[in-house]
Amino acid sequence: MTGADARTNMDLDFDNFWTATDEYPVLQWQVQDVDLRVSQSSIGEGETTSVTVELILDDGSTVTASEVADYDSETAVASVSDGTLEANSVGQTELTATVAGESDTVTVEVLEPPNIEFSDAEFDTEAAVEGTTVDATVTYENTGGPGSETATVTVDGETVATETVHVDADSETTESIQWTAQRNGTVAVDGEPVGDLSIVAPEAITLESISLPDETAQGSDYDIELEFNNTASHPVVDTVELRVNGAVGTTKTVEIGAGESTETITYAHDEQGTATHVVDHHSDDATGTVAIIAPAEFTLDELDAPETVTNGENGSVSVTVTNTGGAPDTQDLDLLVDGELVDTQSVTLDSGGSETLEFTPAFDQQGEVTVTIASADDELETVVESTAAASDDGSPGFGGVVALAAIVLAVVVMRRH
Repeated sequence: MTGADARTNMDLDFDNFWTATDEYPVLQWQVQDVDLRVSQSSIGEGETTSVTVELILDDGSTVTASEVADYDSETAVASVSDGTLEANSVGQTELTATVAGESDTVTVEVLEPPNIEFSDAEFDTEAAVEGTTVDATVTYENTGGPGSETATVTVDGETVATETVHVDADSETTESIQWTAQRNGTVAVDGEPVGDLSIVAPEAITLESISLPDETAQGSDYDIELEFNNTASHPVVDTVELRVNGAVGTTKTVEIGAGESTETITYAHDEQGTATHVVDHHSDDATGTVAIIAPAEFTLDELDAPETVTNGENGSVSVTVTNTGGAPDTQDLDLLVDGELVDTQSVTLDSGGSETLEFTPAFDQQGEVTVTIASADDELETVVESTAAASDDGSPGFGGVVALAAIVLAVVVMRRH
C-alpha cells in the first residue's frame, strides 16, 4: 500500500484522483507544490547520486515521492530511476520531476569521469584500551571530474571500517575514519600499512584525581585536569565519561602518557551556580566542583569629547569603562570616527573594576563628525564639529583668497592710472 506497489495493490483511480508517494497515496488535489533536489548537481560521468522529490501538501505537511515521481531529462546526459540519478555522458541537462501535475526543474552538469588516486594515510595511535574509538585519516587526489572513493581500514588483515569519500574535481580531500579498537595488529588503509595498534586492558590505567578552577565565567571554556597512572610503557588512548550536575554523560577521548600523567578536557557550562563534575573511568570515578559566575560585562560611561576641533588636528576623547559582570576579563575598546575604525585599546578589569581610557584621533573631515567608542557589550557616541583652520587675519580659511583678490585689484587700478 506504499510506494509504487500502491498502484498495483490498491483499487484506486491513480489516473484521475490519486497519486502515489514513497509512503501512502494522497489525493492529487492535495499536492500544492513539488521540490526537486539533487545531492550533487555537478557529478562525474559514470557516477550516481541521490535525488529527492518532496511534495508540499495543502495542509502544509510534506511527503517524499523520490521513487515514484515521473522524471524527464531534456538530453540523455543523465537519467533517474527509483530516486537515483546516473550520469551517462559529459554535458548539461535540465531534469524535471512531475507529481500530480506539479513540477520542479533543476540543472545537472555531468563532468569528465573522476580520476581518484590514493595519496596518503596516517594513524598516530600506538595503543588503545579495548572498546575505545580510534581513527585514521586518508587522503585522495582527483585529477578528473567529481567522484567518490570507498576507503577501507583493516587491522591484521580484517576489515574494521569503510567510508565513502567524495572528492571534488581537480582537488584533494582528507577524511577521518573511525572504528572501535578490538584487535591487535597492523593498521592498513586501502592496503597501505600505516601503523601498529596494541590493545590494552582497562585495568592498566587508573584515574587518580580531578582538578578544576575555583570559579569561571558562565559560558566560558575551562580546563578539567585528570590525573592518571598508566602502567603501560607507552601512551594509551582511552575514554572517560563526564557528567555535570547529574546530566547524561558525555564521552571524551584522551591520550594518556606512560606512568603518571595529567590530561586535560576543555568544557563550558551555561548555567550559573555550582557545577559538580563526575568523571567515570571504567571502575574508577572522581568528583570536583566549580563555581559558575556571571560573565564579564564592560559598560561605558562619561564619554568626553570636545564640542569643536580644528580640521586636521587631533582631539582628545576619553571614556570610563567598568566591568559590571562577575568575572574578570580583557576586552578591546574601539574608537570609530564616522563609522571608520581609527584606534583600539585593550583593557583588563576585575569584577567591579573601572578605568578611564583616552584616545587622540585626528579629525580630517569637516562638519559634524560622529565619534563612537564601543566595547563588546556597550557603545557610546557623540557629535564633534570639525571646522576649517583660521587664516592669519582671523577669517575662517579665506585669507589667501582675499589677499590674491586685493593684489589683482591693485594691478588693475595702477594700469588705469
